[in-house]
Amino acid sequence: MEVLAILTFLTVVFLFIRARYLASPLHEFEPTSTREHLLEAGDILQNKGYRIIGERIAHELSSFFGNRKFITYIIVDFLVEKEGIQYPIKVRSPRDSTRISGAMLRKQLFALYTLYETPVGYLSPDTGVLEFVDFTIDFPGRYYAKRWRMRLLWMAIGLSIGWLLSFSH
Repeated sequence: MEVLAILTFLTVVFLFIRARYLASPLHEFEPTSTREHLLEAGDILQNKGYRIIGERIAHELSSFFGNRKFITYIIVDFLVEKEGIQYPIKVRSPRDSTRISGAMLRKQLFALYTLYETPVGYLSPDTGVLEFVDFTIDFPGRYYAKRWRMRLLWMAIGLSIGWLLSFSH
């Protein structure tokens, strides 16, 4: 009899906590997104030919400053694939700015670029525009031009010194 009373008490407590704090009925097991901009973004990505691999993927990043450890979480709204390449997609929420610059680049998109090493997509569900932000700094023409300019400078200096030394004899 005591076991039955304890089980009844635990059942009532479980139902109370579930109704009070989780606010979900018993038949609902899958979480549904109430964020309309994410639902629209999924449709837009599929219409553009991307295959959705994952949604709302959280990454824990930790950094150390002195003896202190700082932990931050970065969330990828969608991980999509097209032509064998996976792209992390960040969806613009209604309160985000329309410009891709400043702190958002440093805090969100650059961190995602370092994690996935592919361009990060930024999707605006209002307009349906998908922009890719790429942080690669590989400009081989610039380095070759710098190297050849320095070589020409030192060659000119060497020629002028040699020409001046030829007059000393």
